[in-house]
Order: sequence, then C-alpha cells, then structure tokens
Amino acid sequence: MIRALRLLSREVLGLNRRNRDVVGRYNPRPLFQVVDHKLKAKEALRLCQLPVVETLQVYRYQRDLSTFADHAQQWNEFVIKPAQGAGGEGVIVVTDRQGETFVTADGRHVRLGELQSHLCDILGGVFSLNQRYDEAIVERRIHPHPLLARLSFQGVPDIRVIVFRGVPLMAMVRLATRASRGRANLHLGGIGVGVDLLTGMTTHAVLGRQELWRHPDTEEPLCGVSLPHWQELLTIAARCADAVPLGYLGVDLTLDAHSGPYVLELNARPGLSIQLANRRGLRPLLEAVETRMRPGLSAQERVRLGQELAAGGPRPHSPAACSVSR
Repeated sequence: MIRALRLLSREVLGLNRRNRDVVGRYNPRPLFQVVDHKLKAKEALRLCQLPVVETLQVYRYQRDLSTFADHAQQWNEFVIKPAQGAGGEGVIVVTDRQGETFVTADGRHVRLGELQSHLCDILGGVFSLNQRYDEAIVERRIHPHPLLARLSFQGVPDIRVIVFRGVPLMAMVRLATRASRGRANLHLGGIGVGVDLLTGMTTHAVLGRQELWRHPDTEEPLCGVSLPHWQELLTIAARCADAVPLGYLGVDLTLDAHSGPYVLELNARPGLSIQLANRRGLRPLLEAVETRMRPGLSAQERVRLGQELAAGGPRPHSPAACSVSR
C-alpha cells in the first residue's frame, strides 16, 4: 500500500504544474472568454452540432427583468444560471410550482420576488468570475437518467471528462449530497466517483478525502455501476475540443432520461480531484498523449487512443471487490 501511494504521488498532476505546464502551454488565453461564458460556449458547441440544453430566456439588463413574471408563468420547472458563474454558484433549480411559490431542488419554497432579486444579483456580477457584471440564463430543466438519479441525492449528477489534445483521458461521475444541497460540485460537498475509461464502470468514490462505497444519503452502492451511452459520451467530450480548441479541457456532461447525453459546460481549468476519484495520476497519461498523438485523428480514433492509454496502466480497483449486480 505504501509503495502504491508513493507511486501515485509521483504521477499526480499538481496545481502549479497544471497551471504552468498544461493550462499555460496548451490553452490560448482568448479562448478562456468562450468557456468562461456559458452562452458563448453553448453557441460554439451548437455550431459543431453538439447537444446542449435548451435556453428558455436570457436577461442581459436590469430592465429586462420586468418581463420575468410573464415568462415564468409559462414554466413549471426551469434552471437559473449566471452566464459567467463557476462552481455551481448562483444556480437555482426550480422543480415545481405550488400556487404563488416555486419549489427548488433542495425543497425550498421561494416567491417570484425572491427569484427576481436573485436575477438582479446575477446581473450585478455577484456570482461572476469578473465580479462586475453578468447575464442571467434560464434553461430547460434536465431530468436525469434513472440510473444516475438513483445514485445521487436530488440535483443533476454530471460526468466530468478530462480531455487533453482532443483525447479523453480520465472521467468521474459527480453526485449531489444532502450537504451540497443538491449540487454535484465537489467543493460544495458532492461525491466524485471514478470511471474506468474503457468500460464505463464506476470504480472508486471519494467525499473530500474520505473513501466511500455507498452514498451517505441514498445508501446506493457507488462502484461497479455501468454507465449507459458510454462511448457516445466520450465521443462528445472529444468533439468538444474541436468546437473550442483548448489543449486541456474539462467537459461536463449529463444524461437526460428522455433525450440522452448533453454537454452542460466546459472548463479551461478543471480541478484535480478527479485523480483521487480514479486513484491515478494524470501526468503519465499526458506524457503518453504527447508521444502517441498524431494529427488528423477523428474523435472516435482519439477516444480509442485514450482508452488504450487508460487500459495500459494499473487498474484502479479489483473488479471482484467492486462488483454490483444491476
């Protein structure tokens, strides 16, 4: 065990190395303004015919909010997001209406005026990366695939894929908890579950630095679960690097119960906890891509390369120990 931990520590990509050698080298600065703005990123993805969640309305100025009450009458469920937010901050998921109140994903009842006030905060830049101004997006609410919904506590589980030079290298499922108030972001208290890139089977779960085998709120087993649409999800992730040509990219996807895969957002500086969830470091995988990558590979070929590289390293778990019948 000690030898394995020492090996892992040598392979882990740290924050300074990520910023200096990977993000600084492979991610052109002008493209940050695309991935950091959800509307611009969605447009780039749409141009490449990649699946994105339907936008119901965009509010750019305070005066636009006078129309929100009329618009809201047409929606029983929706999601409010800041266009330039990060880490799930400022997102409100409305799941139902009861009379004059809206019910959120974490069970709160909020009035129209509270939602309008929240929209005002978004436009004022409270949740934006620049802290000066923003735009508010209202999107269609996703209904998670039943398998993912069963694993998570409320909210919408997502699948984070790390893509380097167009090659998917590592993936994890992010699950909401009671503590994270229905949001899947790990820094808010969500769970990260590693995924075997070759098979789409979940392998190992962490909450912070704590190892888990079952979800603390749902009691569902977290490893040994086979994710549906796996090859399609990886191909979409690889194609996102064609739509927004960043060398190092985090792609967040989800599975809708009725419509299948969607891209939720892109990240030019994806976090590094995915390595803990997979019990594996990114550095050898990045180096292997540098060695084996050839120009002109299709998205499907890049997926196969990523899976070959993932399969060539040590397996992150014992399949027998993690087997869960479904």
